[in-house]
Amino acid sequence: MRIELFGEFAITGNGKRITENTKKSSKVWRLLQYLITHRNRSISQEELLDVFCGDQLDGGNPGSILRTMVYRARSALEKGGLENASNIIVAKSGGYSINKNIECVTDVEEFEELIKKSEVPNIKADVKLDLLMQAAALYKGDFLPNSNSDMWVVPLVRWYRTMYLDAVHDALKLLSMLERNREVAELCTKALVVDPFDVKLIEFHIKVLLKQGKNTEALNFYKRMESMFFDVLGVNFSSELRDLYNEIQQPEAKDEMGLDSLLTEWAQDADYPGAYYCDAGVFKSFFQIEARGVQRSGRSSFVIKFNTKHVPKGQKPSGVMRQLGMTIPRCLRMGDIFTRCSPNQYMLMLFSLTYEDCKMLINRIMRSMDSKYISDIKSSEICLISAIRK
Repeated sequence: MRIELFGEFAITGNGKRITENTKKSSKVWRLLQYLITHRNRSISQEELLDVFCGDQLDGGNPGSILRTMVYRARSALEKGGLENASNIIVAKSGGYSINKNIECVTDVEEFEELIKKSEVPNIKADVKLDLLMQAAALYKGDFLPNSNSDMWVVPLVRWYRTMYLDAVHDALKLLSMLERNREVAELCTKALVVDPFDVKLIEFHIKVLLKQGKNTEALNFYKRMESMFFDVLGVNFSSELRDLYNEIQQPEAKDEMGLDSLLTEWAQDADYPGAYYCDAGVFKSFFQIEARGVQRSGRSSFVIKFNTKHVPKGQKPSGVMRQLGMTIPRCLRMGDIFTRCSPNQYMLMLFSLTYEDCKMLINRIMRSMDSKYISDIKSSEICLISAIRK
């Protein structure tokens, strides 16, 4: 028998493959999963009743309840066409276990063995990489996802997810050293499904996109991840990830290209509708440049800040920041700049306008917002850049 516990629960034997048909495991399937996970020992009746019945016995006969569950589990295996299905679960010493006389292997055991081999001291880099890639391929999703509400499953989900991500990090380092960029991109894409907030994965993914010359794709990915950190976690990107924004925006040095050709190429990258979005660090640089120049130029430039209601940790955001992020660029001019500077704030920089123009712009943004989000906008502030004391 071969048993899969990552991504789904499946048992394969004599050409037959049995899988769960529902999104949530029944008690019978969960009993099978528990026995298989702990198949190297006999599990007492008391332990099984405690795990699967708890206080829900209602005065019933514990032994009878458990025998019924075991009978149904055997029947499910038999209906699936497994050979010797009735002998897979055996009763022993007042408990139950998986029959040790039936040859059985699980993807979890294979995964653990591959990881263990990859950690042998002084192992060759190519051998280590091959073992890590095999282990990563076995991890097709979290441990028993349809039973992830069971208390005994929760710590194992975390344990194997951490083991998988550590293996992926090590594999990505080796792949990057070997310039195997396609495999780096593929592994990052798969691992980010497991943990989209893993900073190392995000960093690897952005860097490999830059190596492949996919700067626009890298920038869009950066913006999407930054927004997700704001909306879901309510935190800013780490300084390491913010530094990558500058790397994404860094123009490639082309000494052989003439000035006109170089500037024409840069202009193509800027030729898109709506205001210019940048991260908070770049916005700060724009502000410092403008603050140095307005005294001499005499033009009136303003910074506007929208403040939305703070969302307590653990509560789902209302969507007002997402809506502001879509509305602001449509209401600004092509030469204006905006950024999301915190989980609940946007900042705008407007050039050659009056204070009254800024108020009109704020009103236009508010009118363009969905009415259900208006109450979530706490305030808006306007500041004339030339009026700021140095």
